[in-house]
Formats: sequence, C-alpha cells, structure tokens
Amino acid sequence: MGVAPVNFAIVGAGNIARLHVQAIEHIPDARVAVICDVKEAQRCTLADSCGAEPVFDYETALRRSDIDVVSVCTPSGAHGAIALAAARAGKHLLIEKPLEITLPRIDQIIAAACEAKVLLSCIFPYRFMSGVHKAKEALDAGRLGRLVMADAYVKWYRSQAYYDESWHGTWALDGGGALMNQSIHNIDLLQWLAGPIDTIFGRTATLSHEIETEDTASAVLAFRNGALGVIQGATSCWPGDRAKVELHGDRGTIVLEEGRIVTWKLMDAEPDEEERMLNLEESQTSGSQDPSGLDYEMHRRQIVDMVAAVQGNRPPMIDGAEARKAVEIIHAVYASSKRGQPVALPFNQA
Repeated sequence: MGVAPVNFAIVGAGNIARLHVQAIEHIPDARVAVICDVKEAQRCTLADSCGAEPVFDYETALRRSDIDVVSVCTPSGAHGAIALAAARAGKHLLIEKPLEITLPRIDQIIAAACEAKVLLSCIFPYRFMSGVHKAKEALDAGRLGRLVMADAYVKWYRSQAYYDESWHGTWALDGGGALMNQSIHNIDLLQWLAGPIDTIFGRTATLSHEIETEDTASAVLAFRNGALGVIQGATSCWPGDRAKVELHGDRGTIVLEEGRIVTWKLMDAEPDEEERMLNLEESQTSGSQDPSGLDYEMHRRQIVDMVAAVQGNRPPMIDGAEARKAVEIIHAVYASSKRGQPVALPFNQA
C-alpha cells in the first residue's frame, strides 16, 4: 500500500496563497482540500482553481478529520491566533514568513506546537535552492578560509499604491517594513550561512512612502566567528535590484543573487567548478519590483519537505526555532535604531 496523501487547508486566499496552491498541485502526495478566507470572491476563485472547498471560517476546516496541514497565508500579524487554534486541533503547521511579528507570539506558537506534538515549519524557500546548499557546503568545509565579511542587500522598490491598498507597512499586521516583509528571506539566508550574529548597530528611516514602518534600513553586524557585515533593506530604491547575499573569506568569495550563485571564486576550485556552480539553477523570478512576480518552484521544494516530514514523522528542515532567528535579528535592528546604540544578541523583545 502507498503512503496516504497529505491534505492541506490554506487560510488566506491572496497572492501568496496562490503560490501554495500552485506548488501543492505539482506534488503527487499532496492536495489542497480547503481554502479559507473571509472574502467570498477570493476564496471561491482560488478554491475553484484547485477543486478545493471554499470556507469562510478557518475553524470549520480545523474540525475536519481529513485535514493534515494548515498553511497560514494571512497578513503576518494574524498568524498567531490561527496557528494556536490549529495546533490545539492537532493540525501540522506551515506558516508564511514571518512566523509571527513579535518574538513573544512566536514563542507561543512554538510552545503550542510542541505541546500538541504537531510539526511546525515556516516558509523560507531560498534555503531549498541548489546554489545555497553548495555555498553552505563550501563554508562548512572551510573552503572560503576565514570568513571576513558577510552581507545582505535587498534594494527593492514598492509603489505607494502597494501600501495604500493593503495591510503592508503597518505595525499591527506587517510588524515592520522593508526588513520584516521584503528583506527577511535574505536575512535568514545570511544568518544561516554566515553563523550567529553577536551585535547589531542599525538605523531605519521612512524616506519615500507614507507608511508607519521603515522603507529604508541599514545595519552593521559583528558575527560570532569574527566576521563583519551589513544588512541593507529597502522598498525605496527604484526600479529595484535583485537581492544579494555576499560571502567573503581570505580564500574565496561566493555571491548569491536571490539564492542563485552569480560569483564562485575559490582558491582551491577545480578548473570547471566555477562554470558548474554558475549553471546550477535557472534564473529565478524576482520580487524586486513586483510582489506578484514570484515563481512557485521554491515553495514546491519546501512543501515537498513538509509532506515528507508529515509522512515520515520527522522534523521539517525549517522548524520554529530556525524561523525565529531572522525575526530576532530584525527586532534587534529596530531596537538599535530606536536606542541609537548597538544591540547584543540573543535579543529579548519586551
């Protein structure tokens, strides 16, 4: 007998939910059973596209015995209540980034999942790219020598209309601006590759939009391994460039552009190694200018991992503790900017 397919209930029916639907449709062992959203037109349209049942109230989906995983695709600041209810109902959790917008809420979700003995994962799809894994292997093997600089640059653009027409740029539902929403993927990638951060000195500003949160931010980092670095995140940089993570050591340099290797210069590289690394992955669509211009493939890879975790009763690759790290770094930047002085990690948000 084969393994039973994993059934998903998707809560939220916006742009990111459509990526989840597209990804799940390309996974043989997974299916979308329910779409939940308070907006009738959105939930019915998305449900019709994948043969799922449209439901107004997510609690209705939680009562269904055939639902294995709840994908939370609502505004960021609304993740917590849904996640806690789903965990108490015995459903596994796949939550869009960020896991939640405050560290105390994240800790509540992690504790609830642990108590209910359900799996918890958060969407950070760059970690599933081939080039990212090759960079991680090279770093762990010491092939860059001593890591001296590690940087993340997310110089994107969003129009004022992007903020006017949604919950983006609000503290209550976005939890921040260019860092918490747009830059978080590359901040996660930076800390995963380069290691824990010891101190952060950050500045944030709102320079080109009428919003509550920052649209421009810069931070100087000191890593535990001695390396220095910066994070620059913005939605104020027209027309918007592809995001980069740069890793520099005294024996090599690797640059990732939206998770794809664009520079591979190592002292000990084989003759054809650079060419092989540059051709590992097809060029990915970018959200640098258009938030809807994203491809579902990296989501598919992460959801494949989640499906395998459910079927194999094993932890997913990115669990709650891993998902918490990027949010901690972002709140440390916010705190540093507010205080006008460096902030040490671990950082405990009040």
